[in-house]
Amino acid sequence: MKAPGHTTGIHSHRDTCRTIAVVLCVGLLTTMTTNRSMAEEVEQSSSGDWSFNISPYVWAASLEGSVAPFPRAPTADVDVSFKDIFQNLDIAGMLYAEARYRRFAAYTDLIYTSISADADTPFGVLFDDIDAENEIFIGTFGGSYRAIDTEHASLALLAGARVWSVDTEVKLDGNLLPDQKFKSDESWVDPVIGLHGLYRFDNDIFITSFSHVGGFGVGSHLTWDTFGALGYQFNDSISAVAGYRHLEVDYKHDGFVFDVELSGPVIGMTIRF
Repeated sequence: MKAPGHTTGIHSHRDTCRTIAVVLCVGLLTTMTTNRSMAEEVEQSSSGDWSFNISPYVWAASLEGSVAPFPRAPTADVDVSFKDIFQNLDIAGMLYAEARYRRFAAYTDLIYTSISADADTPFGVLFDDIDAENEIFIGTFGGSYRAIDTEHASLALLAGARVWSVDTEVKLDGNLLPDQKFKSDESWVDPVIGLHGLYRFDNDIFITSFSHVGGFGVGSHLTWDTFGALGYQFNDSISAVAGYRHLEVDYKHDGFVFDVELSGPVIGMTIRF
C-alpha cells in the first residue's frame, strides 16, 4: 500500500515541479516580450521626438502707407493693389520652415520680392522716362516653446528677430538734363515676440494662427503681424492652409521712411518629415 502511495507522491511532486517550471518560463517569456515592447515604444518615441516642416506659400499682399526711399526725398503716400504689384513683379519667394524637438522649435519665415516698373516722365522735357526697381526681404528667425500641448490644441510662445532689407534704385533717362541714378539700401533688425496657436478637429481639419509684435525702437518704432488660416491634413506628411495675413512696420532713419501695411490672402502647403 505504501509503494503505490509513495509513487503517487513522487508523480505529484514531479507534476508540481513541471507546473512551476512552465509558469516560470511563461513569466520569463512574458517579461522578455514586455521589455521588448517597451524598448520598441521608447525607440519609436525617441525617433519621433524630432520633426521638420517646410511650407512654401503665396501671399497676395497689397501695400499701403508712406514711403520716402531716399534721404531728403519727399514722403509719398502709396496704395498699391496686389494686381498692380503682380503686373510688375520680377520674382518672389516665400517659405516657412521649422525644426522641432518635443516642445521646443526653431523656425524661420522668409519673404523676398523684386519689382520693377518704367514710365514716361510728364512732358519729357528734362527726362525722357523713369525706371524704378525695388527689392524687399523680410526674414523672421526665432525659437518657440509649446506651453500648452494636448491631443487637439497647442499654444507656443515665440521670441526672435525680424530682418528687413529694402533696396530701391531709380534711373532717369536724360533729355535736356543728363542721365541720373539714385540708389538706397536700407537694412535693420527688429526684436519680436509672439504666440502661435493650433487646434485640430477630429475630421482632419484644423485652424492655426500666429502673431508677432516687436521693434520697440531698436530697429523700427513698431512692427506687428497676425495670420489666421483654415487647414486640412491629407496624411501624416502633407497638409494645406488658406487664410489671411496682415503685417505693419513703422521705420524712419536719416530721411528714409518705410511706414507701410501689407495685407492679403495666403495659400500654402506643408511637408512634414
